[in-house]
Amino acid sequence: MKIHVIITMVALFAVLIAAVWYARKKYKINFAVLGLGAVAFFASSQVLEKIVHLLVLHPQKDGTVPLMTENPLLYVIYGICMAALFEETARLIFFKWLNKKREMEDSDALAYGLGHGGLEMIYIGIASLLNLFILFSAVESQNPAIMQLLPESTLATINNLAAWQIYLLGLERILALLLQVGLTFWVYQAVRQKKWIYLVAAYGLHALFDLAPSLSQVGWLSNPLLVEGLLAVEVIIFIYFTKTIFYKKQ
Repeated sequence: MKIHVIITMVALFAVLIAAVWYARKKYKINFAVLGLGAVAFFASSQVLEKIVHLLVLHPQKDGTVPLMTENPLLYVIYGICMAALFEETARLIFFKWLNKKREMEDSDALAYGLGHGGLEMIYIGIASLLNLFILFSAVESQNPAIMQLLPESTLATINNLAAWQIYLLGLERILALLLQVGLTFWVYQAVRQKKWIYLVAAYGLHALFDLAPSLSQVGWLSNPLLVEGLLAVEVIIFIYFTKTIFYKKQ
């Protein structure tokens, strides 16, 4: 199973590097904007949002969240709203700042989206795969001291995990990257055109895209193929409408 994890990690790195290389070559993206997009993702979702989660959700030492079991619906609504609020507001703040500094270009939206989505791919996707690799190695070693440290639920998950589920995780991260780039264009256009309905739409769309994974997290969508299938359909429709609305003549 470890070979499947390695293949998926390499594939994700290759996709990200290829996307940045292509964007730089064809659209002359600004690497400073790309880097700031990565910083904005980390600050908004991994620092500020997590501080709020600690204050509101009170996660336990074992990682469980009482609200998830006590009121799953409220947990889902809270989760999708917070993710949309922090990430789209970070985009808004960045583009309002950039708009004051200089005239913005479409390539700035692409660069920010790749920075934001790219770091998310590394921080969440590749980090999760790396953790899987470590767990597989631990289980394969059959070291009694290590095995005693692993919860039974973790061991059951590792033993029942199929290769296709690992590749599905990689696909999810690629779809998420596309969504992050697309959402960036909506906020960029909101600031550039001063049409704030696009910003409201970005908040709503982000929450919608997080809905299926959140329902899966609380056990209301148990089929991972269904979750990723819904996400893939959303990505295709979203890209089509984004291009239709903002770039009709291209």
